[in-house]
This record gives sequence, structure tokens and C-alpha cells, in this order.
Amino acid sequence: MNEQKVHFIGIGGIGVSALARYYLAKKWQVSGSDLTPSEITDDLQAEGAKIFIGHSAAHVSPDAQLVIYSAAVKPENPEYKEAKNLKIPLTSYAEALGDLTKQYITVAVSGAHGKSTTTAFLSLMLIEAGLDPTIIIGTRLKEFKGKNFRLGKSRYLVIEADEWNRSFWRYHPAIAVITNVDKEHLDTYRNLRGVISAFNHYLKNLPPKATAIINATDKNSLRARRKCKCKFILYNKKNRLPESWPLKIPGRFNQLNAEAAWQAAKILGVKKLVAQAAVAEYKGSWRRLEQLGLPNLLAEGEMLKGIFYSDYAHHPNEIRATIKALKEKYPSKKLLVVFQPHQAERLTNLFDDFAHCFEGADELVLLPTYEVAGRELRKETKTVHDLCNAIKSQKVSCLPKFDEVFKLIQGQVVVFMGAGDIDKEVRKYFQSKLFK
Repeated sequence: MNEQKVHFIGIGGIGVSALARYYLAKKWQVSGSDLTPSEITDDLQAEGAKIFIGHSAAHVSPDAQLVIYSAAVKPENPEYKEAKNLKIPLTSYAEALGDLTKQYITVAVSGAHGKSTTTAFLSLMLIEAGLDPTIIIGTRLKEFKGKNFRLGKSRYLVIEADEWNRSFWRYHPAIAVITNVDKEHLDTYRNLRGVISAFNHYLKNLPPKATAIINATDKNSLRARRKCKCKFILYNKKNRLPESWPLKIPGRFNQLNAEAAWQAAKILGVKKLVAQAAVAEYKGSWRRLEQLGLPNLLAEGEMLKGIFYSDYAHHPNEIRATIKALKEKYPSKKLLVVFQPHQAERLTNLFDDFAHCFEGADELVLLPTYEVAGRELRKETKTVHDLCNAIKSQKVSCLPKFDEVFKLIQGQVVVFMGAGDIDKEVRKYFQSKLFK
């Protein structure tokens, strides 16, 4: 029997790459393309995928059984057009993952903030309990040998359910965890009302036998559950969550993430002592307050000194939470935040929030906005220079290049923050303490 073939357009994305690993694990012949090379594409190639950099019709094999494309891919993409010409079944990442959720008892974690960490906590709890789940997550975990995927042998599937482009409407979970609902992905939903409506649509799609888990103090999440048929479990009632999770990573928001994960694990029969043991040794994941080791860079003949982190925060509320967690962990040290905005559209929509979310930092450096191909909609948008002028609460500067930041590092706690390519720049100079 010939090996089945699947091709991915946009294989370097964190979600799409996890699904590609699923097909690799199922012994399919996997190929894929992306605009630029990355650590993810390099790793996939080492794992057996055929990787192309750039898009071309020639990358699509005529005998492929399936072509899966990222949500950012447009119909004019040459590989998309070639798959249509060859009459190869075409499906989006969300549709393909949605089909997979029908084949398992699926637990899906969604929400504006905390999805990846909550998914990680839940996954580790189920593994510790011997439930052996298959896992698709939007970050890399040390526990998964630095990957964003784990193949299990049981009927359970745990996924991180992204809301952008209404992707999570395609999923069919038996248990749906919602960490919070916030003004995020406004390029899709326009405003907070649209976001709440999208979560409401998602919850309405759940059958009566499904269960949704919601933070009782998050008003937007509570609004999203109107007229839904599924069962609900509310946690963090009256904002009195006990600090009972033995976590090595800082921040009360991570206590909330652990509690949300536990509420889902408990439905599947996991005991709390098992859940506590599962998260006790967890040291975090890629770009989620990931501590960096001594830099590889010599500045003016001397090794840079400081405590360094890389963090994915790119929304004002995430930024506030990250800054608060670091100030609580290092109360006597100064904090330098190096931030790269992610999309001019987001910066513009949430400009007033961005102007006030860095107030806990002692110093702020702003880098040029990272633009995502296919996602910029407006012609007139705010810039980092506008943001620099709007921030009055602390010392702030705009720098055109990443490496100019090193002149400002003098032994502080430094967090390099953003969802764009800032982390790629960071890895040129720093080593991860997590992925040694």
C-alpha cells in the first residue's frame, strides 16, 4: 500500500506544525511550505517532513490525498490554486482539527489569555493520571521534548482552541474550558461585543451532554453563556480561589490556569493529589515567562549581567499580568520591558490600553511593530512612535533595532515581550534555561 501524502501550506505556524506532527506520527508522508525558515520548520524537516521555503505550485504533489492550509493563506496562493486545479481535497487547519475532534473525546481550551499554560497543565494532569491523551498545543513543552504535540494511545484529545478567524467554531469538544473573554482578535470580531457573541456561538454549538468550564469572576465569560444547552462549571467564585497549586512559575493568573485545568481533569476522574503532583515540577513553556540563561553576547568586552525572560504577551492585559508577576517575584530589582507590538491593527484598536499597561515597569523599550502577512486591514494605523509619545508613566524609548537594547541593560530583570519575531532575535544572543 502506498504511503498517504498530506501537504501543509503555512506549516511553520505553531498550530499547523502540531497537526503536521500528528500526521507524521500516523505515518503519513508530510510536506509543507512557509514564507520563511524557522526553528519549527527546521525541526519538522529533521523529523521527516519535506519542507519548502516560499510558495510554488510545484510543491504540491499530484498524488497527495489532502492539502491543509493555514487561516492566513488566501485563495490566490499558488499552492492553494494548484491543489484546486488537481482536485486534491483542500481543508483549512481549523476544519482539519475539527474533524479530528470528532474522532476523540476532546477537551478544548480557549480564551483570550492563558490558553497555552492551561492546556499544558491539563495535559500533564491527564498524563500523570495514566489517561495517555493526544495533545495539540500552541507552545513547545520541555515535557514533550521541545515539541507542541504528543501522540497518545487513548480516546482522549486535548487541544488549544484558537479564536482567531472563528477557528474554534469548527471544534466539537466534550469539555470546553474558557479561561477568559477579552478584547482580542478585533480584526475578526471588531469589538468586545463581537468577541462575546463569538464565544456565545461556540458554547451554543455544544450539545447538552457537554460541559463548559468558566471563571465565575470574568463578566465577559458569564455573558457568553446565555441561552446555551450545555452544562456549566464555575470556578473562582467570589474571587476566592485558594492558593493551593504548588507551582514553580509565578503569577496568580497561573493559579487560575491550574484551577481551570483541574476542573476539566476532575470530570475525567483525575484525583487532586495526582493533579498537584503533575504541575509541581512544571517550569513553564516556550515564550511563557521562559527564563533565559547567560547571554552568548559580550558587550564592550564584558558579559551582560541581569535576569532575562522571553514572554509571548502581546495584549495589554497579558502585559499587565506578566509585569505584575515579575515584580512580585523580584520586588527589589528594577524591571526593563522590551516590547514589540504585534500587528498595527491590534495596536490601533487597543491603543489607549497599551498606553497604560506598562505602568509596573521601571523602563520600557519599544521596537517596530511586527506585521503579519495577510492580516493588516487598515490603511491608517498607530505606530510605536505614537505609543512612545502617549506613555507618561515611566522612562520609555523607541529603538529601530533589537541589538541596540543591550546598551540599556545594567543588571535589571529584563523581559523581551511580544508575539512577533522578537523571540527570534532573542535566541541569537540568549540560551533557554528551560530547553537546555
